[in-house]
Amino acid sequence: MIDMHCHILPGIDDGSKNVEMSIEMLQIAEKNRTDKIIVTPHFYRGYFENVYSDVLKHVENLNAEAKKNGIDVELYPGQEIFADKHTLEEYKRGTIHGLNDSKYLLIEFPMDVLPEDALDIIYELKILGVRPIIAHPERYIYIWQKLTNINKFVEEGCLFQINTSSILGLMGKHIREASYSLIENGLCNFIASDAHSTGKRCPNLGEAMKEIKKDYKEVYNQVQQNANCVLTNEEIHVNMKKIQEKKSGIFSFLFKK
Repeated sequence: MIDMHCHILPGIDDGSKNVEMSIEMLQIAEKNRTDKIIVTPHFYRGYFENVYSDVLKHVENLNAEAKKNGIDVELYPGQEIFADKHTLEEYKRGTIHGLNDSKYLLIEFPMDVLPEDALDIIYELKILGVRPIIAHPERYIYIWQKLTNINKFVEEGCLFQINTSSILGLMGKHIREASYSLIENGLCNFIASDAHSTGKRCPNLGEAMKEIKKDYKEVYNQVQQNANCVLTNEEIHVNMKKIQEKKSGIFSFLFKK
């Protein structure tokens, strides 16, 4: 399986602290039947400015460590981009790239409030040929409190990645419920670990996928296929629909099927 969101590179963001932890994370990933990982260190101006050229070097080094330790997991370069007013400029400059240098750019926004220019940034990136993937939408307060807020991203043709820790309930009840609501509404294109350590947020893709396979076999197959399309820069065809506002009030029974 392919884990397309993982903070496993040592000592460069809030993920793995050192090479030893990275090796342990790789071992956990391997036990979870993950054989490919797209590493996604943060690119967050003023905090973690991991430019793509540096990521390439780190990937080469950790791949060598994995091989030395007999771990059969291949790493590929990527970044998780904290979108802001400089994102377009950084993309044009080549500071940030799509996952494995594809057109698929992994983007995150603030957890509490969606910036006013968020959709403008996405629109401008699309003009440049980028296919935006919104990282862990189920964790954003403005989405899990009101799921229809995700429709703004659906209208822009964004893809969506849900975290394994959210699916497994490790981030709390509300986030788990939001995860499954998005899955049931066809708004889950990727499932990834977003691993940061060997603890609660570890590379446990296999564990979450086992849960998904029970009741959502089509989603189970599709998210793996989509992750492979990212690696090979192939087109991902989706037909996503907006989440409908739930009817409420005294006459709501009239709208029930």
